[in-house]
Amino acid sequence: MQKRILTMFWYDDAGEVHLYKDVGGIPYALAKYCGWKATFAYNDANGVIHNEDYERYVKLDRIRFPKILEKLKLRYIKYFQVIKYVYFNAPKYDVINFYHCHRFINFLCWLAKKRNPDIITYVKLDMGKAGFEKEMKKQKCNGGEKHRDNTDLFTVETKKYVDPLNDLNKFKNKVKYLPNGFFSDLADVDLSKIKKEKIILTVGRIGTYPKNTELLIESLIELENDLKDWKVYLVGPMTEDFKIWLNNRLVDHSKLKNKIVITGNITDKKELYQIYAKSSIFVLPSRYEGFPLVIQEAMHFACYPIITNCFPAADEVIRTGKNGFGDIVNQSENNLNNVLKSIEIINYLEKGQKAAEFVNETFDWEILAKKLENYFLNSKTTGSIM
Repeated sequence: MQKRILTMFWYDDAGEVHLYKDVGGIPYALAKYCGWKATFAYNDANGVIHNEDYERYVKLDRIRFPKILEKLKLRYIKYFQVIKYVYFNAPKYDVINFYHCHRFINFLCWLAKKRNPDIITYVKLDMGKAGFEKEMKKQKCNGGEKHRDNTDLFTVETKKYVDPLNDLNKFKNKVKYLPNGFFSDLADVDLSKIKKEKIILTVGRIGTYPKNTELLIESLIELENDLKDWKVYLVGPMTEDFKIWLNNRLVDHSKLKNKIVITGNITDKKELYQIYAKSSIFVLPSRYEGFPLVIQEAMHFACYPIITNCFPAADEVIRTGKNGFGDIVNQSENNLNNVLKSIEIINYLEKGQKAAEFVNETFDWEILAKKLENYFLNSKTTGSIM
């Protein structure tokens, strides 16, 4: 019998951008690679989501939130809509999937079990450093929260968090490692036809505080005379404040200004992938991240990654050192300068190929979907999925 999963994402920012990230990626991967019947239920406050490729595999279902509720800020009515959706739909599925771990999620897991005792309740923790430290502090101060009996499986994106979390009363050996993945088969670019160029690339919301793009620019200013025939691509939507700052900052640096290519936001994935494919160096200068998909995308296209220590799993994605394929730097201009100074001698093309091999063997959703399916099969719940 075909197995069925319901993924619920009712947060206000739900949109098409989430379909191929971890949120929508889990049901899509299970449907595409493991033959599951999948539904992605989302908050429709931002309108109806439509994506032809995605809907070949996953049903997109709206959790209806009348806009008047948003205007009146009636949060508890929103929760009622979510509760109603779980109440009526839990009996139809083998697995129900939520995000983050708080009391309302625990209640929804309890409700799903009441409506369908055989259902497997799965919570993706989506836990960064702050969330992890908060859980550790709770345990130290008051013995932690009670065991979440109604949740069968938790996954976390950072491997080194698994054992400490499993020691907590709240989780009790129900936490498994599942990093965020990417879909290599969607990156249908013929790499044999694209030659690597001397391009330093960064991708993201250029100029926003978390992305820390000014760190990269300041480093490049210091290295202006060493860049020779290198170009710099800034890909993504750019804030107006950053545009003004960048123009002012480059007034006396015409050499660097002529090397910088500002693309703006690129919604066509094929166009974006072609830029990845011809770039040699990828820089992520962020102050903080969750588990950024752009690193995996860049590595898939054999870019040599240089990233700040901006997320807990950085050292699980990048292998540094003599036999490694990337660099992790502290969030300081000097550290980034030192790495960028050496790009001509680090054999970035060969190491970029190593990065591609590693990411394709470790973070492809086709592999991760089968791992997640095994977690379900080995969960303690004895239901129709077993």
